Amino acid sequence: MITTVVIAVGLLAVASLQGNLIGSSRDNKTRAEAKALADAKIEQLRDTVVKTGFDALASSTAAESIGGVTETFSRTWTVTNQTSPARKQVSVNVCWPAGACSDNVAVQSVLVYDDVGNAAKNLKDAQSGLSLAGGPSTNAESSDEITETKTLPDGEPGSYVQDPDNENKIWIREDSRTKGTGAYLCSTLGLSAFENGLYTRRTNHDGVTGNEAIELYEQVTFDSTNYCIPRIRFNGGVIIPIRGIVHSGATSKQGNTTTYLDVDLFTFNASETGAYCIFKPADGAKSAPYVCYVGGNCSGFVCTDTTPSTCDDADVTKCPNGAYASAKVGPGGWRGKVGLLGVAGSSNNFRNVCFQEEIASSPASLDTARNYYALRNNINEGINKPYSCHDFLIINGQSTNPKIHDECVKQAEAIGGFTLASKNIQRTISSGANLYDPTIDTSFCTGTTGTAYSITGEITGAASTPTVTVTDGSTTQTCTVTSSSYTCAITTSASSVNISGIYNSQAQSCNLALTTSVTSPTGCSLAFITMPTYTITGVIRAASAAAVTALSLEIQDGDKVIPCPDRTVFNGTSSTYTCTVATNNTSISIHASVTGGYTVSPSNYTISSLSGTGGSVVVPSPDNDFIVAAVSTYTVSGSISLGNNVDNLTSVTVNAANPAGVGCTITPPSGGWKKNKSGTYSCSIYGGSNSITLAISPTCSNSNPAKRYSLSASGATQVQPGQLVIDLGTVNGPQTKDISITESNTGC
Repeated sequence: MITTVVIAVGLLAVASLQGNLIGSSRDNKTRAEAKALADAKIEQLRDTVVKTGFDALASSTAAESIGGVTETFSRTWTVTNQTSPARKQVSVNVCWPAGACSDNVAVQSVLVYDDVGNAAKNLKDAQSGLSLAGGPSTNAESSDEITETKTLPDGEPGSYVQDPDNENKIWIREDSRTKGTGAYLCSTLGLSAFENGLYTRRTNHDGVTGNEAIELYEQVTFDSTNYCIPRIRFNGGVIIPIRGIVHSGATSKQGNTTTYLDVDLFTFNASETGAYCIFKPADGAKSAPYVCYVGGNCSGFVCTDTTPSTCDDADVTKCPNGAYASAKVGPGGWRGKVGLLGVAGSSNNFRNVCFQEEIASSPASLDTARNYYALRNNINEGINKPYSCHDFLIINGQSTNPKIHDECVKQAEAIGGFTLASKNIQRTISSGANLYDPTIDTSFCTGTTGTAYSITGEITGAASTPTVTVTDGSTTQTCTVTSSSYTCAITTSASSVNISGIYNSQAQSCNLALTTSVTSPTGCSLAFITMPTYTITGVIRAASAAAVTALSLEIQDGDKVIPCPDRTVFNGTSSTYTCTVATNNTSISIHASVTGGYTVSPSNYTISSLSGTGGSVVVPSPDNDFIVAAVSTYTVSGSISLGNNVDNLTSVTVNAANPAGVGCTITPPSGGWKKNKSGTYSCSIYGGSNSITLAISPTCSNSNPAKRYSLSASGATQVQPGQLVIDLGTVNGPQTKDISITESNTGC
């Protein structure tokens, strides 16, 4: 009995200690989260790009309510102007729980205004030991450099060394005899061809479900084998291109008679600013296209298969088909400068860069780069939008600003066919979040002014027709192509263009110098690596032609996807299909999918033991026929009830994840969507896995302060952005789903 008592007392002590540890852990997590929220507000205030915005920074007028992991926090801040020197003292207070505020964390800082360019310069100087004043990174963590390097034994630049630990990896001496850059067999990485000889793949980098990150690779070829060098990772779900042409009206030093274009494109470098730029002028070019790839932020950008123009898992210049992105990426992603190196100097031979300001009048200041940012509530954020036709013009250096204006006008008129953009590109966001805008800004594109060229070239190594495009940095045209040649038509004032081809997930590109005296030049050769080609045929069994049409087939060759659109006319019971693929793999699969209202079996069929020599492959019948059948429809219905603070809704919609012709009807309450009233909806739903989406407008109440609405149905709740996806699971009969709309505790 004594032993039992001793053990019991010990166990009670351990239990008490464990409870204390759990409570202490929760308190520490809450305090750490409050500290992070305070730091985030100070960094947001620090990130002001224009002087007027900095001067307007002010104290909070109301407490922000922020839902955290362990608590709901209340955040306020005070901004006090100080003099000698001019600065702002900022104090941020985060307390919890919201309303009671029994605990708090306070953080203070002092802010001094400086522009983005100087901040980046300070950072660069600090890294090289020239200054003690570091500046903030300008890329908002939208990207990271991922190039691998190591020291190698002495050897010739351009040679490579096999990695001793990885048979699929080599080290390339790019510009040094002893510094190696890592590269991998492209075929082992699951990459997709992009443009300009680059490849990409989506990956999960933040540990949250969804492939929010995009890795960018550069292709090189050794001994007829393609290797891919990892260059940069964009963390926010989308790559944003900034495109244009670099024109040169500057002349060489020997007699000032020869125009030249010998500058480099820059954004300092990828590790500092998060941009990856392509600028490769052809020999003799006086103007050439460039593109800089920067990272956006897809957070809050709701994307569905019904809007393929704005979202696409395969197209990395669009947000993926889902609302996710890395939490660490700042609002809007990248912001910073794109410009030119090698144009400024201290001698009489220096050169200047012209922008819209230099064309309009004598400039107040001179620049060699454009500054990009979005302005929301007077805070500098990322651009989150692609731009085109952002040209540069280089001129011979002039001694005064009025002379710079005169020379810029003279050289712009001599080249003709373009309009220069401003040196400050500001995207203004008047309300709401900084959401990705996929529409390309073409404000400074001038149409088809210039010389019309018809470019013909050779294609080798392609068994079927590649895709070929030509671009001058402002305009991109699709070319007429066969398996052995291409013809590209483009009207441009540029003196060089980039020709890009994609075949069987291989990307090839080249640059071609243009001259107005030769309007039908011979383009460079696009050389692809030859692979054996297979023609695969099989059978689709169905009860109607509509069922056959509902079926989509595609070859899955590793990570490559090749559509199979060819099929014979439906004969009453079946149709045959044909797929063509070029591959070095010995095993591929055919994947089947159908539109709503139909099922297909099997969904996947594997073809193994390919010969490696190409030819015809017949899928065995009937064991592996694709069988398409219609599915039943069921009714999902219910009520839509509004709470007592929901009194300003103008729109309530319910949509099913179905194709056109099968959907939902909605009946509002008498008098419209008012508080404490209920309406109804009814949806016709295909059997199988399905869902419906509730959407409302506006997303905030008209109370003071305004609050977000909470949307809920059978346990599923969504506070913002005014949309709720209700997963119906496997639908095999009628369902009732009642929906409620109430005011939440989250402020707008």
